Amino acid sequence: MPDAGVAVTRVTSARDLRAFVALPHRLYENDRDWVPPLGRDVRWVLDESRNPFWNHARRTLFLVRRGGRVVGRVAAIVDREHNRVHRDRTAFFGFFECEDDPAAARALLGAAERAARELLPGCDRLRGPVNPSLNYEAGALVPEESEPGPPFVMMTHNPAYYLDLFAAAGFAKEKDLVAILAPVDERSFHRLARLAAGVRKREKDLVVRHIRMDRFEEDVAILETIYNHAWQGNWGFVPLTTEEIGAMARRFRPILHPPYVIFVLVGETPVAFHLALPDVNQVLKRMGGSLFPFGWLTFLRRWRQIDRCRTLALGVVPAYRKRGIDALLYYEATKAAIRHGHKWAEFSWMLEENLDILKPLRVFGGTVYRRYRLVAKAL
Repeated sequence: MPDAGVAVTRVTSARDLRAFVALPHRLYENDRDWVPPLGRDVRWVLDESRNPFWNHARRTLFLVRRGGRVVGRVAAIVDREHNRVHRDRTAFFGFFECEDDPAAARALLGAAERAARELLPGCDRLRGPVNPSLNYEAGALVPEESEPGPPFVMMTHNPAYYLDLFAAAGFAKEKDLVAILAPVDERSFHRLARLAAGVRKREKDLVVRHIRMDRFEEDVAILETIYNHAWQGNWGFVPLTTEEIGAMARRFRPILHPPYVIFVLVGETPVAFHLALPDVNQVLKRMGGSLFPFGWLTFLRRWRQIDRCRTLALGVVPAYRKRGIDALLYYEATKAAIRHGHKWAEFSWMLEENLDILKPLRVFGGTVYRRYRLVAKAL
C-alpha cells in the first residue's frame, strides 16, 4: 500500500538538480569511509549536452520526499547501445541514494520502473545500480563481504541497508563484481620479475612502452581499439564510443601518472594495455566535494601523500591471451608503483567468475577484499 507521506517527483529544474547532487553530502555526513565526489564531476556525468554517453542513452531523474524533505534519489536509464549489443530490452537504475526508508525506496524504484517503460517500450528488465553504465561506477557495496575503508577512485560506497531496500522492492542478485587488494612490495615485485623475464624470453618481438603525453590523442585511440576488442563478448560489456573515451581521457589527464599507462605491441601492432590511476580519493576526502576556495591547493599539496593506486583496466586482445602478457604488464606497473612510493594496489572491478584474471592476481599476494552487487527485477 502506498505511503501517503512519500512523494516522488521528476527532476525538472536547476533547484531540483542541486538537491539531487547535494543529497549524498547529508546522507554520508557521519560516514568516515565516504569520499565526497567533486560536484562538478557529478553534474558533468549527468549532463546530457556534455557527456557523450547520452548520445546513445536517455535518462529521467527522480527525487523522493517525505514531509517535503528530500530523502532519496534515483535515475532511470536506457542505453540503446546496450540493447543493440546484447539484443535485449533492459533498462538500468543508477545514482541511487536513500535514507533507510523502505517505503521511500520502493516509491523511488517504482518510479524508475515506470520511467524505464516510457523510455523503452517493451522494457522487461531493470538492472542496477550503475552510474550511468558499467563503463563508469557500478554495483552496490556488499558490506558483510567487504573490508571497511574508503573506496578507491571511481569505486562505489554505500550503507549496508541498500541491499535490503533493493530486496524489499523486488530486486534480486544478478551478478557480483569483485575488487582485489595487493601489496606493492619487493616480494611480489621479484615474483613478477621472474614471470616477466620468462615472457620476454618466449615472446621476443614484444615492445613495452608507456603512454606518450606528447602524442596523447594518438595513444588514446590505440587504447580505445584494444579496450573494445579485448572486452568484446564479456557479460554486460558495451563498447565505448570514440567520443566517450576521448571525454574520459580528458577528465583523467590531469591525474594520469604516465608510467601506469602501459602498452604492449608486437612489432607495430598494439595487443595489450594497462591503465591505473593514483588513488586521488585519498586527497578528495579532505576537499569536501569542491575545489573552492582552497581545493586545488589541498590537492597539489597532498598529491605526494597518495600511497595507493587502482588498476581500472587491463586488456589483452584474444589472440595473445594466456601467453603471460598480463604478468608482464603487472610487472611494469609494480615497478612504477614502487618507484612512486605506492604501498597498495587495487584491481577492480572483475566479474566474480573471471578465473582467468582472479588466479594470476592471487599469485602475487592479491586477495578479494570487496564485493559489489548488481541486482535486477523482471518487469
